[in-house]
Amino acid sequence: MSRTIFMNDCLVPEEQARVSVFDHGLLYGDGV
Repeated sequence: MSRTIFMNDCLVPEEQARVSVFDHGLLYGDGV
C-alpha cells in the first residue's frame, strides 16, 4: 500500500511526488 502525499493542492501517490530542482525552497533553503 502506497502512502499519499499532499502536494500542490492535490493528493498524489508517494511514487509521483517530486520536487523540482528549480524550487525556491530547495535552492535557497527557505522553510517554515
